[in-house]
Amino acid sequence: MMKIVKAVKPFIYENNSNFKLAVYQKWKECGGAVVPSRPLEKYYERLAYHLDLPTLYQNSKEARLRFVEGASLRFDTFPDYLGYEIIPVIWDCWPRYVENMAKWFHKHKVQTAFFTSSQTAERMRSLCPNVNINHLPEAIETELYHAGKPLSERSIDYLEFGRCSRILDSTQFDKSINVLSSRNERTGLKTRAQLADALADSKITIALTRLDNQPELAEGIDTLTQRYWECMLSGVVILGRAPQELIDIIGYDPVVHLDLDNANAQILDILSHISDYQEMVNRNRKSALEHGDWKLRIKQMIEVLEKSGYECK
Repeated sequence: MMKIVKAVKPFIYENNSNFKLAVYQKWKECGGAVVPSRPLEKYYERLAYHLDLPTLYQNSKEARLRFVEGASLRFDTFPDYLGYEIIPVIWDCWPRYVENMAKWFHKHKVQTAFFTSSQTAERMRSLCPNVNINHLPEAIETELYHAGKPLSERSIDYLEFGRCSRILDSTQFDKSINVLSSRNERTGLKTRAQLADALADSKITIALTRLDNQPELAEGIDTLTQRYWECMLSGVVILGRAPQELIDIIGYDPVVHLDLDNANAQILDILSHISDYQEMVNRNRKSALEHGDWKLRIKQMIEVLEKSGYECK
């Protein structure tokens, strides 16, 4: 008898967001089966960080699809690992988590798993040769981002947001460059919708992987993040470096390589020839729409699961 795979809605603290919720929603939109709402979850979720219980038995008719981060594996899979086969979809599994994750896979009899990092997936295959481990690249909800005006008509010269400000400090730019920075609390970049609007009105932004801006945490892992899809969908010139995973997916490099030693002059040069980059950003948006939506990944995942003998709908 085939097991049916049911996705569990990621837990969300009150007044917080959870990026994993988007993948769960896309699973539902694609017709994937889900576990009904669990109203008591808020009462036991705090225990999940402290408990390390064994699998008591595994339901023979049902497996649970859980959306997981490397640092919160037990929390993200509790209480389902007590009585169900867990099929984890895993983000942010940096090398320091890999050994413990392999032990957890063995302890809880994991048979199938998906990792957003190709390098981590390869490492886990060597540690867990009997587990069907798959690479599922990072994606995004493409419908949340819009093309915006042509580059020459946009009002923001340079948009600074996220960790990349550690590499390139916009306070050192030429004063003629109009900068909008998320570090300035008055800018209002507090919601995803506000960020999407700002991206669609920006000419240039920077995108780097954690290997570039936090190498001590990345530990050699160079992986695609949704930041690249956000920028491509918004038609903004991306300055920085593209991970190989992205280049492999779309077939070309969508990023203008950052000259860190001459960044100010490089940005001024791009701005003075901004219309020359319109064809590039148009191509980037088209590629992101074709390759970057979570629905595509869900369909790939369902195909893998059904070939492995599971039922998903």
